Amino acid sequence: MTALNPKLIAFFVAFLPQFMTPDRPVLNQLLVLAPTFLAISILTNGFYVLAASAARDRLRSARALRWMNRFGAGCLIGAGLMTAALRRT
Repeated sequence: MTALNPKLIAFFVAFLPQFMTPDRPVLNQLLVLAPTFLAISILTNGFYVLAASAARDRLRSARALRWMNRFGAGCLIGAGLMTAALRRT
């Protein structure tokens, strides 16, 4: 499913050529780069899963929900005030 994601395709088109050399076979380079990217993705996504799992119970408390609501409201109010304060050029 991720292979058909247009953002991922654009990422690879922009990022991958920087690590490839034209004088070497493309397939051999891809056989190194693809598993490297996959391993890094598994590690980082695994970290996010573990962090979210650890934070789940803390974020479900009434106190945390109240704090998140106030923080979100403050951000929206701040964005509104900044928008109102900006002069149009």
